[in-house]
Amino acid sequence: MSSSGDGLLAFINGDTSGGIPIVNVANPVNWGRLGQTIGTSILATVVVGVTNIVDAITDAIDRIFGGLAAFIAGSYQPTNSTGIGFEYARGLLDVTIGAVGGAYASAFQYSSAQFGILALPVNVGIVLGSVYVLSVGGQKIASRATGGG
Repeated sequence: MSSSGDGLLAFINGDTSGGIPIVNVANPVNWGRLGQTIGTSILATVVVGVTNIVDAITDAIDRIFGGLAAFIAGSYQPTNSTGIGFEYARGLLDVTIGAVGGAYASAFQYSSAQFGILALPVNVGIVLGSVYVLSVGGQKIASRATGGG
């Protein structure tokens, strides 16, 4: 550097013959760089907002399907506000399958008590009759659902 200190001044002002100046004394604000930073900040804010909206929508859909699954299959619910104990809350499948199983068990017990050794053919008849009624009902529901009479 020279004795007058113009080397540092030349670096600051941009007269470094190809080097990148730290700051321009005539215009200390790099407006292009500031505009780029503001634009990037706005873009980042929009991206975070869109990400939060997408996350909220997927969380809502997940909760809806989770609630539907808990309704159909059952779930474990806390027994108190501390969340320490849990008990199983029966779902739709548990209730209906349990009721159908109980009905079959009662029918089989009754036929065993009434018919003795002939209870096996009677029980097979009960099951086949139930399957027939379920099959015919399902076909009627399908024909109604597809626009048939």
